[in-house]
Amino acid sequence: MNAYARILTPVAILVAVATMALADKIEQTQDGIVLSATADTLVITDREGKNEQAHKIDEATAITIDGKPAKLPDLSKGDKVKVTVSQDGKVVRIMATRTKR
Repeated sequence: MNAYARILTPVAILVAVATMALADKIEQTQDGIVLSATADTLVITDREGKNEQAHKIDEATAITIDGKPAKLPDLSKGDKVKVTVSQDGKVVRIMATRTKR
């Protein structure tokens, strides 16, 4: 085995492992409007008021309203939200903004 192969083979393996680890961290965000929020479920629509979706929420989900920590039942119908979902489908973050009422 030449010197380049001895160096590049471990590097290639490291890159492959790191790529797989990062793939598990890929998250998707959805912008929406709150329809309802209970202790463990958030129901939203898209910003146009269509495409209703329900999300199960657990205690690990970080929730903020206007940048301040909150709990799921603190969300109100009509709040604008950005929901971040991990690759495995878990909601990891909900960032809500509330229009002045």
